[in-house]
Amino acid sequence: MLQEVILVNENDEQIGVMEKIAAHQKALLHRAFSVFIFNNEGLMLLQKRAAAKYHSPSLWTNACCSHPMPGELTANAAIRRLYEELGFITPVKKAFHFTYQAP
Repeated sequence: MLQEVILVNENDEQIGVMEKIAAHQKALLHRAFSVFIFNNEGLMLLQKRAAAKYHSPSLWTNACCSHPMPGELTANAAIRRLYEELGFITPVKKAFHFTYQAP
């Protein structure tokens, strides 16, 4: 199944959708999120990316990163992907945002 991402402009306004791999290959701005999980002692949960991932394989990273589907709220997508990747549900809240573009 092909996954589409939400293309955005510099103001995070939706300007279209595109297949995820194509958007990554063209380094187009698209909506994404990263989930960071901390325990009560302030320790951060890390996970090792799968060796088969097409980018950043086998690297240690935050709990999960992904993209909301077209029409999906980012917070809902974060909860969905956290469950899909790590098997648990926890409330999420937006802590900050930034823009980056990488080839």
